[in-house]
Amino acid sequence: MSSPRPGLYEALLKRRAEQAAELPSAPGAGSVVRLPRGLVYVVALIWGGSLIFAWALGRGTGRTEGFDEAVQAIQADSIPQVSPPPSLPVAGDSRIPPESSRQRIGAVTDPRQPGLNYLVVQSGSNQKALFELLEHLQGEGLAAFMTSATISSSRVLLSEGFSAPNSDPRAVALRDRLHRAGTTWKASGGVSDLTDAYWEKFNGP
Repeated sequence: MSSPRPGLYEALLKRRAEQAAELPSAPGAGSVVRLPRGLVYVVALIWGGSLIFAWALGRGTGRTEGFDEAVQAIQADSIPQVSPPPSLPVAGDSRIPPESSRQRIGAVTDPRQPGLNYLVVQSGSNQKALFELLEHLQGEGLAAFMTSATISSSRVLLSEGFSAPNSDPRAVALRDRLHRAGTTWKASGGVSDLTDAYWEKFNGP
């Protein structure tokens, strides 16, 4: 059997190649765009980071608004009334509390509990000035007491304690009430507006 002629086979291949070249090709047909794998990872990280940031921002804003609303709600509540100190005799134009009344009102039982933080309003050795401040705070509806810090110095503190005063809305509201009482105290001749009050943790007697 004789083999096909080489010239005929080559002519057939050439004809098929020409027919393939004559076919119209659609733009972009059969082409695939491949992105670098690293670029895909970067885009995914940016997208995920944006979602996490938006979630954290919304959560933080909600916490801040909730804390402020809690403080306002506490301040809007009725202020508990503290029994005013006993009436004191008047000598001339200024009240001079007798020593017995001063000791009875100032030397109350220490209400502090170990582990809680209390607002120290003022300290010093002028017992008369501290007693007048104590009377003013009680007149403003704030529960307060006076205790001896050292042999020659006494302090006026608020009676309500907190374990976390910087994050407890009740503690923030209490300090705001103290600042308002300090404004009237300063206007009436006090030496301070009580904004220098500070929290102190009580560790026990």
